[in-house]
Amino acid sequence: MSFRTRWGHFINEVSKIYIHGYVKPAASFHTLGEWEAFAVKVLRYQKEGYSIRSGKIDGPEELVDLINSFYGFQIDVEVDRYDLLTYKNVLDHVEDFINHRVWGLRKEFGGYVPDINKLRLAYFYSRGDLEPYLLVDEEFTEQIYGSTNNPKMLLHYTTESGVERIQRAIDSGKLFDISSYTVAERPFFRKESNLILEFEGNVRAGFRSDVKSFSVDSGQKCVNLYRLGYPGEDEDNICTDLENDCNGELKTSLWNEFIATPMRIVDVYKI
Repeated sequence: MSFRTRWGHFINEVSKIYIHGYVKPAASFHTLGEWEAFAVKVLRYQKEGYSIRSGKIDGPEELVDLINSFYGFQIDVEVDRYDLLTYKNVLDHVEDFINHRVWGLRKEFGGYVPDINKLRLAYFYSRGDLEPYLLVDEEFTEQIYGSTNNPKMLLHYTTESGVERIQRAIDSGKLFDISSYTVAERPFFRKESNLILEFEGNVRAGFRSDVKSFSVDSGQKCVNLYRLGYPGEDEDNICTDLENDCNGELKTSLWNEFIATPMRIVDVYKI
């Protein structure tokens, strides 16, 4: 199966499940060690005289396959999806990444979590560039909270079909994570989401302000690493205390965000 055929099949499958937004493949996420090993291999080809500059891969088929194995989704799906992202943009990113960016990731983001080496990240298009996203998996939740059992009452903007989909997931046991909140200072940007779902959820991660999360085909979510910063010098965006950290002042004047698995719907009401 070619890389393009593989991603075409992926889009067809996830479109049957997810309603809003674009879903990212879990296969795109890798540990820092895996990203560094990828960079070392591409650097080896670069040293042999091959190039990925000027919007093309000048090298053997093995180099093409290597880049596609890490950036196939971005090349075959996101380039077609976003007008501002081109094939050359992706290759320019790869070149900058292997030469510089990957070697500074631990220093740039390692201070936010106990052990970034065990977490998985990927790059996806966001606002004109490929930006780093962290997978909110069990490893992340365990590192931050010491447990994957973190029940909390939450709110979620949705539609009638969204409520039905969440209830079906609860009834069937085929659960998935959603974005939710407890405090908001701005109205939700999606006008058709005119219902507020009050639910009990198992929190996977909590943030003082929104983290621009995407759904992943594994049922999990991923969050933008650039959004782990927070106004001021005394705290970052991650809520390590789910009862006390996230419910106070919103320095961004937006809304807080909890990534959670719905366990029980409590109420639904119109905005």
